[in-house]
Amino acid sequence: MNNSKYIGWDIGGAHLKVAGVNQTGALEFVEQFASPLWQGMEQLEKLFPKTIKQLPQGSLSHAFTITAELVDIFKNRQEGMNALIDLCEKNFGKNINLYAADEGIMKLESARKKTNKIASANWHASATYTASLVESGLFIDIGSTTADIIPFKNHQLDNRGVDDQSRLRFDELVYTGVVRTPLMSLTNKAPFQGEWQNVAAENFATTADVYRILTLLDEADDMMEAADGNSKDIEASMRRLARMMGTDATDSIQGKRWYKLAEYFEEIQLQVLTKAVLRVLSSSPDSGSKVVGAGAGRFLIKKIAQRVNVPYIEFSDLCDSDIQLQNKCNVCAPAVSIAQLNRQFSLA
Repeated sequence: MNNSKYIGWDIGGAHLKVAGVNQTGALEFVEQFASPLWQGMEQLEKLFPKTIKQLPQGSLSHAFTITAELVDIFKNRQEGMNALIDLCEKNFGKNINLYAADEGIMKLESARKKTNKIASANWHASATYTASLVESGLFIDIGSTTADIIPFKNHQLDNRGVDDQSRLRFDELVYTGVVRTPLMSLTNKAPFQGEWQNVAAENFATTADVYRILTLLDEADDMMEAADGNSKDIEASMRRLARMMGTDATDSIQGKRWYKLAEYFEEIQLQVLTKAVLRVLSSSPDSGSKVVGAGAGRFLIKKIAQRVNVPYIEFSDLCDSDIQLQNKCNVCAPAVSIAQLNRQFSLA
């Protein structure tokens, strides 16, 4: 642990992710923390000092990627970037680096002049690091809230989108994830008791409930409150799912009914994501392509790779890490990638 000299930070609106690698690139530290920044900057202000205490001794270089400028406590992205960069400088000093899309790691002074390139560039860092190790394919990261689908070939990114707006247009960013996505955003009808029934347009349940019922979601990756603020067990998830259909889950014998309904919501989300993947693949077909999967929703990526008939590997397969760090390595892929790119930048 004492050899982790290069630290990568991914500051998101819902989670703070951090990773540390040593001089040879071996992953020695990786962690994720809940950080619901929409509740106020104090979420991050309190979390930074606590996280710093957990870092390996001897950490020399810190680099950041930031997506939290999107949260609605900021009136616009520029205000958010300024506030977040200021907070990073306050906690780590002026000798820090930030990641800018298409330009890579840069020093703080230069980064302040290019906040438009730094904003929401974590996908670019992850895909860039992946492309340096895999010749062609897609980097797909399905997290709690969004999915990134980034093509690359000949070890270079082949993305069409450059920011959130254009990435949404080209299906390289899909606003759907495995924890925070409201079920009402997936479909307005679902099969129930032999009929197609309207789904309540209310945030009674999220995808975390679906994947909790299906026992696919790792408990460690489920860091947000449930939609109703209550328990996060299967029984409570079934109650929330029943509300989406305008009824109650009062009979444990009906458990299979809610399981089948959860399967339907999973299928709808899979279809949304598979269509996006097929569109991105169609712009750059390559018989040697691979799908590299990251994020808490890797279980969906594996199914998508099978549907589109492309070989699947996990992001952690590209990393030198102990087996006990592999799940967090996948979930925190942007932080791991930033740490690796920071190491390369520092040693250059």
